[in-house]
Amino acid sequence: MVFSQDFSGSYEGSYEGAPVRMQLNKTNNHSYEGILDDSHNQYKVTATSSGNQLTGTCKEQNLGVQLTLNGHLQGSALSLKLEFWGTLIPLELQKKPSNHSASAPHQDQRQRDPALVGKWVRQSNYNSSGFGQGNMATETSLVLLADGQVADGGSRTVVGGSSWSGSSSKQGGSILPGLIWYTQNRQLYLQITEHGQTQVQLLGSYYVENQNMLVTGTDGTKVLYYKQIE
Repeated sequence: MVFSQDFSGSYEGSYEGAPVRMQLNKTNNHSYEGILDDSHNQYKVTATSSGNQLTGTCKEQNLGVQLTLNGHLQGSALSLKLEFWGTLIPLELQKKPSNHSASAPHQDQRQRDPALVGKWVRQSNYNSSGFGQGNMATETSLVLLADGQVADGGSRTVVGGSSWSGSSSKQGGSILPGLIWYTQNRQLYLQITEHGQTQVQLLGSYYVENQNMLVTGTDGTKVLYYKQIE
């Protein structure tokens, strides 16, 4: 007899230096629905569990792009593999304990490098050369304000193949509630407070030159941003 683990809850992680979040809610003993937010787009997740395995799909509602999902839960660590036209996208997420409250520096200890204030844009491209080849290009923007607040700079996604194409965009401009940024020892941090609980995520070390910012994550992943001058 196979006993399924409970996959319901909130998960956090990062991919190419950008935060990734997923919320799963149980619909019956072995079925789940939820939302995966990869900082580019939001996907509706539909999945089923067997033991510590999770299988299902992630569908981006505006474009109708669907990715297959396979996951493995070990303790609080969830390893996901998303497949997009033959391309695998690995995600390592951590399940958030319901009573977890991470410590953070006091307000008077936070520093913010003025060089990081502004609108930063990150671009990603996914390509497949196999059967049903296609590509997806995404561009997402984040605005770091001088007072530590963070605003949504909007995003844009373009998909296409040999005989089809589509695009989707999301207007930005709104302050992201509960989210702040700060720097310490050339490290860039994001702090989020939800439902009275605070968590801090280290995006990585940063280097700024000529309106470009290179962020190197703790796993060595390097992500390039460029500052958009408006």
